[in-house]
Amino acid sequence: MPESVKQTALFGAWNSKRLKSTLLAAAGSVALSASFAAYAQEEEPEDEVHTLQSITVTAQKREQSLQDVPISMAAFTGDALQDAGVADLGSLQGLVPNFQVSDNVSVRTIYVRGVGGGGRTVAFDTRTGIYLDGVYIGQPMSADAVLVNLERVEVLRGPQGYLYGQNTVSGAVNLVTAAPSEEFEAQVIGSYGNQDEMRLVGSINAPLIEDRLFMRFGASVHQRDGFIYNVTTGEYPDDQNDYAARLQLRYLFNPDFTADFSADFTRQLSHKVNGEARSDVFNTGGTPTPPADQPFVIDDDYPERDLSETWGLGLTLNYDFENVTLTSTTGYRHAYRNWNVDMDHSAGDWAFFHYHDEYNTFSQELRASGEVGNLNYVAGLYYMDTSGENDRTLVYSSLTALLGLPPNSVTNTNPLVDNTSMAVFTALDYGLTDTLTLNMGARLNYETKELTFNQSTDLVAPYSTLAVIDGYTTDMDETSFSPSIGLTWEPNDASTYYARYSRGVKSGGFNADYLNIYQVAADLSLDQETVDSYEIGAKFVSTDGQFSFNSALFYAKYEDYQVSQFRIRDDVVPSRIELALTNAGVVETYGPEFDLTWLPTNNLTLGLSGAWLHAEYSEFKDGGGIGVDYSGNRLEYAPEWTFAATLDYEHPFSNGSEGFVRLNASYHGDQYSDSSNQDQFFQEGYTLVNGRVGWVTPNGNTEFALYFNNLFDEEYDLGTAPDGFTTLFGKYGDPRTYGVEVSWTY
Repeated sequence: MPESVKQTALFGAWNSKRLKSTLLAAAGSVALSASFAAYAQEEEPEDEVHTLQSITVTAQKREQSLQDVPISMAAFTGDALQDAGVADLGSLQGLVPNFQVSDNVSVRTIYVRGVGGGGRTVAFDTRTGIYLDGVYIGQPMSADAVLVNLERVEVLRGPQGYLYGQNTVSGAVNLVTAAPSEEFEAQVIGSYGNQDEMRLVGSINAPLIEDRLFMRFGASVHQRDGFIYNVTTGEYPDDQNDYAARLQLRYLFNPDFTADFSADFTRQLSHKVNGEARSDVFNTGGTPTPPADQPFVIDDDYPERDLSETWGLGLTLNYDFENVTLTSTTGYRHAYRNWNVDMDHSAGDWAFFHYHDEYNTFSQELRASGEVGNLNYVAGLYYMDTSGENDRTLVYSSLTALLGLPPNSVTNTNPLVDNTSMAVFTALDYGLTDTLTLNMGARLNYETKELTFNQSTDLVAPYSTLAVIDGYTTDMDETSFSPSIGLTWEPNDASTYYARYSRGVKSGGFNADYLNIYQVAADLSLDQETVDSYEIGAKFVSTDGQFSFNSALFYAKYEDYQVSQFRIRDDVVPSRIELALTNAGVVETYGPEFDLTWLPTNNLTLGLSGAWLHAEYSEFKDGGGIGVDYSGNRLEYAPEWTFAATLDYEHPFSNGSEGFVRLNASYHGDQYSDSSNQDQFFQEGYTLVNGRVGWVTPNGNTEFALYFNNLFDEEYDLGTAPDGFTTLFGKYGDPRTYGVEVSWTY
């Protein structure tokens, strides 16, 4: 084994103390950047050397170098994502510390700096915004989007409300596609691996009318057998059947006026929604019936299904005048999910449910940007109209007669939310001196929401306290102001230092899940959530272009933090779940982040990034119900330590061909999947090692590779949650996968 591979493997074996000492050594990273910069200014650049690739980003809705943006963020080109084997958003968490895509009660949710959640119902928004070419696609189904035809991905940490609006209180993810161009290009990538995993990706770029109209089309197919064995049916239900396609057209009216149209579609299908049962049906302390008491084994009797379909249309008009650029971005997004689940997670016929979720969103943004003297500016107007509906049916089956309940009883809940948002926003960068810039931003937002709620049930008193609701309506309107102010100091071309304050707002919502009579009698509305965030950072590139070091130290305080919970009620027989949507008093998060990249030789690139995170409920007095104080508990899905290390080595051969080795090791520390912080929701930290080893032909058009994920076959937990009978269920991450890949580029 080469020494570089040994070192990366050893990274996976580091214990917690070693990890802590490593990050503590980097905790003074802002100060260290100044020392690195001073040292590097004395170094003479060497002749005939490669330099690190500069990435241009649009995080502030104008083109800038990643190193010049006064925000803690990570960015990856499409080629870099392909080299790392990243095909969906979930895979990004192995490259970006303080970024995680987790299953929050069967809903894929993004957590940034330990803050995430939302999305289980249409009345509870997610906290991280996902944007495709400037169009908001933040529905829960988009949290594991398939990536096709991408130019780059940008991950912005911290609240981004002044430019990206409400509900970006934890961060934003920008998916930027590769625009059609006048050059003919084509690419095909095919792979085959264990579990009969097959992936085929193709793309083509072509001019349709010379110097006027260009087209880019990309599509992908991904299929894989399951890992989880169902002893009741003899099947492996957690298969994957994913399809995605994107068409883009660019029309040049003239050199200054461009129109970009896009249409995309994604379909993802599996036959397992959740993972394995972690307890017996009623969580009495027993385990599932053997052999379904081990990882990747279940005994469900009811066939599950998880189907997601999303599609969208986008139109961007861009006109460059002499001193100003005008941009119009119009988008329409549709998202649908159908999931059927065995609620008791056993071979018994106790209960199952059918869920249908649908979202439709229209958005329009008008933006002006330019430069006047020492002032760089972005200013705009935004409008969004969203309708979302849940149609969810819960069936208590034949065995519930043993509990004294009517068998085959049905409960249906049907919330519908109409949401309209309007905003005016601006971002201003004013050069106070040649090296010092004042950064200001603000967004004034007005939003209305209307809830229509219906619920029917056979389980009326005395069997349950479930409410019968017919035509219940309520509404809210909110005005919010999200300012940002900061200073950026660039003493030379190699260094950027910044300090920034920003405020973010998450709009209010409604408790619109399965409701009992007591909840209906109370106020169903949820208060608006706000966050005040403070951040200082430093970004540095050595004068020879072979070393970069970026770092940030942040503190954020959330007021009226919105929390969705599945509380276990042990004071009734049998125990059951109470769905609660409440405002916690205060949440605080803080910690350092860093990432460095080093090019020690022309053929070798090394990367290391990491974060230490403090994330807790500072005030959550009735978090577990009346009188049950969760203050001091750690936020769910908020590991204290996260690291990522990368190695990219290329070796040229005398015949013009090239070999390569690309490795990625990531560490996610201990965490909880529930705000109660009970032992049953504890997840141990884990380390994953992924990589690709391959060869490129002399003409550079064809590449052959061997790939592997979870090289050391680590068994790791992605989260545990309670279900209707208080049954505990959870999901394990994929075991080791491997295969071969061939790509051809023209």
